[in-house]
Amino acid sequence: MVEGGNQWHIQTVHDGRQGEDVMRKFCESLPADRLLQGNDSNLEAVLDKERDLRVFVDPESGAKLTYASSLGVLAQFVACLPDASSPPNYMVTAEHGQYTCEVILPENSPIHSATGRPSSRKAIARRSAAFEACLLLRKGGHLDENLLSTHHKHLPAMRNAHLALNLNKSSKYEMMIKPKIWENSRGSPPESLYMTILKLENPENLGRISQPIALLTRTRMPHLPCVLLHLQADKTSNLTFASLRGSLQISQDALLRLNAFTLRIYKDIFNKKFEVDDRAMSYWFAPVVRNFQHMTGQRGSHDLIDWEVLDYVYENEAWQWNIHCQPSELEGRYLVDKWDGGRRFWSLKVMTDLRPQDPVPPDATVHRYMDSILDYSVSLFPKARKRAVWLKDQPVIYAHRILHRLNWLDEFTQKDLEVNNKAYVCPEPLLFSALPTTVVAMAYLIPSAISRIESFLIALESCDMLGLTVRPDLALEAITKDSENTEEHQGEQIHFQRGMGKNYERLEFIGDCFLKMATSISIFCLSPHNDEFEYHVRRMLLICNKNLLNVAVEKKLYEYIRSVGFSRRNWYPQGIKLLEGKGLNKVDKQVYEHQLGDKTIADVCEALIGASLLSFSNTGNMDMAVKAVTALVSHSDHNVAEWADYYKLYTKPAYQLAQATAVQINLASQIEEKTGYHFKYPRLLMSAFLHPSLPSSGGIPCYQRLEFLGDSLLDMVCVNFLFHRHPDRDPQWLTEHKMAMVSNKFLAALAVKLGFHTHIRYSGTTIEFQKRDYAQEAQEVEREHNGARDYWTTTRNPPKCLADIVESYLGAVFVDSEFNFSEIERFFNDHVRWFFEDMSIYDTFANNHPVTHLHNHLVLSLGCSNYKVMASAVLNAAGTDVQHQVAVVMVHGQVVASGTAASSKNAKVKACERALEVLKPLAPCDFRQRWECDCVKGEDEVELGDVGTAI
Repeated sequence: MVEGGNQWHIQTVHDGRQGEDVMRKFCESLPADRLLQGNDSNLEAVLDKERDLRVFVDPESGAKLTYASSLGVLAQFVACLPDASSPPNYMVTAEHGQYTCEVILPENSPIHSATGRPSSRKAIARRSAAFEACLLLRKGGHLDENLLSTHHKHLPAMRNAHLALNLNKSSKYEMMIKPKIWENSRGSPPESLYMTILKLENPENLGRISQPIALLTRTRMPHLPCVLLHLQADKTSNLTFASLRGSLQISQDALLRLNAFTLRIYKDIFNKKFEVDDRAMSYWFAPVVRNFQHMTGQRGSHDLIDWEVLDYVYENEAWQWNIHCQPSELEGRYLVDKWDGGRRFWSLKVMTDLRPQDPVPPDATVHRYMDSILDYSVSLFPKARKRAVWLKDQPVIYAHRILHRLNWLDEFTQKDLEVNNKAYVCPEPLLFSALPTTVVAMAYLIPSAISRIESFLIALESCDMLGLTVRPDLALEAITKDSENTEEHQGEQIHFQRGMGKNYERLEFIGDCFLKMATSISIFCLSPHNDEFEYHVRRMLLICNKNLLNVAVEKKLYEYIRSVGFSRRNWYPQGIKLLEGKGLNKVDKQVYEHQLGDKTIADVCEALIGASLLSFSNTGNMDMAVKAVTALVSHSDHNVAEWADYYKLYTKPAYQLAQATAVQINLASQIEEKTGYHFKYPRLLMSAFLHPSLPSSGGIPCYQRLEFLGDSLLDMVCVNFLFHRHPDRDPQWLTEHKMAMVSNKFLAALAVKLGFHTHIRYSGTTIEFQKRDYAQEAQEVEREHNGARDYWTTTRNPPKCLADIVESYLGAVFVDSEFNFSEIERFFNDHVRWFFEDMSIYDTFANNHPVTHLHNHLVLSLGCSNYKVMASAVLNAAGTDVQHQVAVVMVHGQVVASGTAASSKNAKVKACERALEVLKPLAPCDFRQRWECDCVKGEDEVELGDVGTAI
């Protein structure tokens, strides 16, 4: 097409026509002996003259087989063979001025070869061989009366299965609040208990002197990781859990004291009065002596407990104040408002210049009764206040009201910082707790500690249910969903749950990659003769979200997922009866539910695989991750318990074991010089360099099966590198930068750098020209860039076969080394890692992804942050299955573009590509006017290009 009036278009067409005329005149001027005549020149005329060419007419149908049609009939027959990966191979030989052709069919053909009659031309010799092969096939019943194949290629039954999940679909599921270990261990008074010491690494950051507290349980606690607590506005400390090995023998007398101390903590600090029932208690608290660290290796658990404090609390309901007490006795006490569960105080000093009837000082925190200091100290209701009689000459205590903060897992908010805690109270209306302030200071951390301990235990129970051994921190991270859209990495999180710690998204990223690799290896071993397409379909059935969801629902994995943060209602113990306090009439064993999306549950499955892998990453042992894949895909195509089982599944094919030729041995020797790996089976390496366009050579298949395997291995080793090298990056960034490492552009450049391109075997001149031209360009670009690590990004798009042979080579190394993944890591470290030591140089490459490109264009170039990229499933007419996914890009509530695809990921890519087409031509001012964007305001607004960069 030529644009009217476009002189550049017109001139281009004119130059092309002029060049065509010059070439035509040049060719016409050549002498006859310079003109090339192909073997098929005037073939139809030759066939017409050849009167003795045979014709076969089927007696049943009258279908006619001729020399001219035999090539097509034979090609159609071969295409219908199951697992056929190569076309018929015609071998023409010349003898005594005649040409004889032998056609060789694939290994699984019922007829392996046929030889035609001698002919004067190669083209006719090939047709003669095809004709003979067709006659043999018809005679054997492999061609029917219409000369059509009686064999049919059976495509995978589930190749078009709808395996995508509706991203918007969610359901209510039961949620586990307490770990089963508590309920399973209750029922009788304990005779022995196990001690776990709760201690702050930086106790000075608490702001008060404290002492450790012991958690005493009926069963020994596992080793739990420390938890970060936010103790003051800018001060934090890790809370550690030291689980002691030996048990503590408990007498009846000691149990009475533990009951009293534990229940006093609930009553005085948290305003909950529980029934005394040691058969129903899940755990107890006890004060720990302050110098316990010097005693743990010398004495038993009994000596670590501060029994003096336990005795005092058991024998005294409270410290008794009277009018004769000295001022110093009132200082440093924990004061409890008996009628208001939210009012607790630290007493600081006696104010000798104030009297109970004095007005409340103006700097005191507000209370509903403010007539006088004595009035301020009493929280009784009006009728009871009238009846109450108080001493008029009692002292006034300056105190700090304790912030009613239970969730120390979360950072302080601005509201917390603005709270006034000054108070002036009289001692008579208040209760002086028998608990030492050092114990109380630490006991305030108990809700956060118990909440996180129970989350750890629930996470570990989910792994036990699956038969997995996983580190507690990783197990909890794998099942933590801290917002309604955890999986969306660039959008604002909806209903974010504060203080939950890390969510599952990074573990899901690496778990997804291991799942792909594990299932690829298993399928490769179980079906050595299937083609690559069959491999992909079978793997899809295992790793698809739909399968993971079904397995997870069957195993009730949804019960263990943590979707709710700290709850000030649910941390209290279950089993013992509540006598006073909020929740008095609540049923002890309630059913809790949470709303979970289908994809969330599938993502948690992948995160658990990632957690199983990382739990043993320091040893390189992947057995637990293999076990996790087996448990969560629940399919016969992956039924292995450990990594070594993969190799046990593999049966060496005949082509691998056959005697290698000198050519194959030489190839292995040359590749060993370049990569450092010595092949025990050179024919396996030959397969890695055999392009599908070339017929099977000596029974050696093309590289497609090995490429399928190598692709997943390369993905895994690249993701593993990025995951550990960049521990703070989210999956969006990791995915985008992984694209550079596994891109065809990089792998093709690597193939050229290693010299792999000189060894690939193929048929056809097209591949030769593409390979040669790209190799020359890649080598020139590398020289021009002086060996820069990212030189390959500036090359043209390479022929795919060059990238394929790197992946197939890795697959061959893996099989030859008896499934030794360390050989894949060695190749990566020796030949790939150097290019990606600094991933920042590939930010531009990663930003070319449409979703990232759109985000950067809107936020950085246009200054707009109010946008969304959303996907939703479109169901069939019956509403029972997903037909396709539709995605939209919305800016300030208006649809900019949409896209449709089979998966939500591809639908979002299409929508973002179309949105970029709409938004790219707009200047920032035009964009704001068109889409009513007010994200950038004020007279001082500047465009991104006007902002300098400080160096």
